[in-house]
Amino acid sequence: MECEICGTEHHLTIHAVTAMGAANGDLVTVSYTCHDCRRFHEHLAYAAEVAAALRQVRSMAKVIMFGDEYVHCGFPMEEAEFEIERLCYRTSTGSGGLSAVSLPTRVLRCRCGFQLEVPE
Repeated sequence: MECEICGTEHHLTIHAVTAMGAANGDLVTVSYTCHDCRRFHEHLAYAAEVAAALRQVRSMAKVIMFGDEYVHCGFPMEEAEFEIERLCYRTSTGSGGLSAVSLPTRVLRCRCGFQLEVPE
C-alpha cells in the first residue's frame, strides 16, 4: 500500500480500516495520512495489502478504528461504566443563561487507562 499522490509507502499514518462486507471478498476501506505530501486519503484496498502496510508503518494514529472496534495500544478498547450526555453552551442572543444539549455517547477505555468518548 502506498500514497496515491507521491507513491511513498514508509511515511503513512493509518487511521481506520473498515471491511466492505462479505460480498466484496477481502476488500477494505483504508484511511491514512501521508506525511510526505501532507494529505489525507481514503480508498479501497485488499486486506493483505493493509496488513503488510501495518507491519511497515513507522507511526500509527493514537487510536485506530478497525472495523467497529477502536484500538489503542494494540488492544480493542472496552466500554466504560459511565457516559457523558450533556453539553452546555451560551447563546449569542445575550440571554446570559446556559443552554444544554443532550448527546448520547459511549466512553471507551483502554487497558493503559486512556479514555475516548464516541457518539452512539
